[in-house]
Amino acid sequence: MIVFWRLFLTFFLTDFVFFHKTINQLEKENWLKASALHSAVFLFWAYLLCYGYLTMPWPFLELFHLPGWMCILLCCAFHVFSDRFFQFGGKMRHGYVLTFFTKIFANLLFLFLCVPFRVLYETGNFFAESWVIFLVGLVTSTRVIGWFIFSIEQDRYGRDYPTFDERWLLMMVRAIFFLIMLLPGWRWMVWLLVWYGACVYARKIRLMDVSHAAFYIGVLGAVLVGFLVRMRFYLVW
Repeated sequence: MIVFWRLFLTFFLTDFVFFHKTINQLEKENWLKASALHSAVFLFWAYLLCYGYLTMPWPFLELFHLPGWMCILLCCAFHVFSDRFFQFGGKMRHGYVLTFFTKIFANLLFLFLCVPFRVLYETGNFFAESWVIFLVGLVTSTRVIGWFIFSIEQDRYGRDYPTFDERWLLMMVRAIFFLIMLLPGWRWMVWLLVWYGACVYARKIRLMDVSHAAFYIGVLGAVLVGFLVRMRFYLVW
């Protein structure tokens, strides 16, 4: 799974961390420039994170084998295509949420069908490294869940992109929930209750002026992701 999780991280970094708003704005003005920028970001992170596996034969869609660097190029092409093709927002009920899940599912399935599981298993290098799982969890808790909440609010209220302060404040809140779940022993339970109480109080005095649904989806999502990463850290050797 080592290559899959590195490409998983690449996908999330590209779509939810680097240039996300810039690319979306540029798509409205010049789709070709937006696609070129999107591709450049994806390829940079993919080649950087998978540097040691670029000449290894990868089973592209289980049809034939290609060098890793060529598979990544084709994954990038599919990624850009999916961003253009899977756009349902404003066209149907729950269109933005459907777009969110469809794009993630399609891209991860495509990556899954291209990575060299068998070769890595035979060399004893199968499980993903802890640092990759940690970064995937952190990005998921902060950016991916935030974008999921925004998709729900786009469908329900047609709201604009969240302000800078709103994004970063809620990202920090979710990041702390995620990090608390990784504390050793049982101390995480105490800190989880303390931090949850502090956040509830912050909402009460309107320091965090967010909807009921947005707050609890963020909290539950960050705690769940943290729990899954915790299992990888403490239960997998």
